[in-house]
Amino acid sequence: MATKKTTKAKSSNKKKKGGKLASVFTVIVVIAAIAWYVCGKPAISMQEDSFDFAIYLTEEPLWKQFLNDPGAVIAKETGVDLSWKEAKPSPSAPKTSVSTGSSANNITEHDQNHAENTGLYLGNPSDAIASKSSGTNYLMEKPQFTISYNNEKYIPNWVAWHLQTSDIGKADRADDFRPDDELPEDWYGIKKADYQYNKYGFDRGHVCPSADRTATQEDNSMTFLMTNMVPQAPDSNRVVWRLLEEYERDLALEGNELYIIAGVYGVGGSSDKGSFESVDIKLKSGEIIKMEVPAYTWKVIVSFPEGSNDLERISTDATVIAVMIPNQDNVHKDATWETYKTTIDEIETATGYDFFELLPDNVENVLEARAS
Repeated sequence: MATKKTTKAKSSNKKKKGGKLASVFTVIVVIAAIAWYVCGKPAISMQEDSFDFAIYLTEEPLWKQFLNDPGAVIAKETGVDLSWKEAKPSPSAPKTSVSTGSSANNITEHDQNHAENTGLYLGNPSDAIASKSSGTNYLMEKPQFTISYNNEKYIPNWVAWHLQTSDIGKADRADDFRPDDELPEDWYGIKKADYQYNKYGFDRGHVCPSADRTATQEDNSMTFLMTNMVPQAPDSNRVVWRLLEEYERDLALEGNELYIIAGVYGVGGSSDKGSFESVDIKLKSGEIIKMEVPAYTWKVIVSFPEGSNDLERISTDATVIAVMIPNQDNVHKDATWETYKTTIDEIETATGYDFFELLPDNVENVLEARAS
C-alpha cells in the first residue's frame, strides 16, 4: 500500500509541476504579447532589394504615441492620407500642361514614334528629352524601361515600362546595385552605399521591380541601376508597394499586357530613423549633395488582353489602376495598396504630367477619370 501511495504522490506532484509550468508559460506569452503591442508590433521582413532580414516596427510604439499625444491614443483617428492633393511638389520637378485628351495641341514630337510594348508607346508624360540642358527631366531609354531622371534630386521623376507574360521568367536576382554609366560624364552617379541605411533608414526602392524583369539575367541586372531607385520607407516598399507589384504580375500571368508608369511626388518621407527631406551625400571633394526623399510614390497602370496594335485595341473596358502611396513608416497599418487608390486625373493634376496622351480622347478621358 505504501508503494501505491508514493506513486500517487509522485503523479500528483508531476501534475502540479506541469500545471505551474503551463501557468508560467501562459503568463510569459501574455507579457510578450502586451510588449509586442506596446512596443510597435515589431515584425521580421526581408528587404525588397536584398536578402538581408530586418526587424522593424509596424506601428509607432504606443508609449511613444502616448507621450506625444495622449488624446490621440485614447481617441485614435482613422482614414486614408489624402494630403498629397494639397501638398506642393519639389521645386525642381518638371511641369507640363495637363491635357483633357490627346488633341493635336498637346501631343509633341517627344510623345510619338516609340515602339509598341515599350514604356512610352502611349506617350511621354513630361516630354523628357535626352539632353543635358534638360537636367531635371533627362530621358534615358533602355530596353527594359525608360526613365525621366532628375539630376537635382538624384532620383528619377518617373520610370515607364511594359509588362507581359514573356517578361517573367526564371532569372535570379542580380543584386548588383551600381551607378548608371549612361548618365552624362560630369553628373554624379548615385552609389549603393549613398543610401546610408543605418543613418536614414530608407530602402533602395526599385521603381521598375526586379521581379518584373526575370526573362534574362541581363534584364534583371538592369533593374539594379541606381537611376531606377528612390529612398523608400521600408513599410511602404516591403508591404504596400510590394503587394501592388505582385498584383500587376498576376495580371500579366493571366494573359494581359500592362503599360506602367511610376514615380515620385512631394518632398519629405519618414523611416524608423526619423523624418527626412533628403539624404546628405559627402563627395570626395568635400561637397555635400542632397538626394531628395519623396513624400509619396505613385503608379498608373492600364491593363488589357495581350495582342498587337495596342493603340487600336485599348478600349474603355481596359483595367486602370492609379495609386498615391505615402512614403512613411507605418504606412501599411491602414490596409494594402487598395487603400491608396485614386484616379489618373488626380495624379495628373498633382504632378503636371500627361499620361497615355496617344490614346483616342474618348478612351483616354474615360480611363483617366475612372476610380481604380
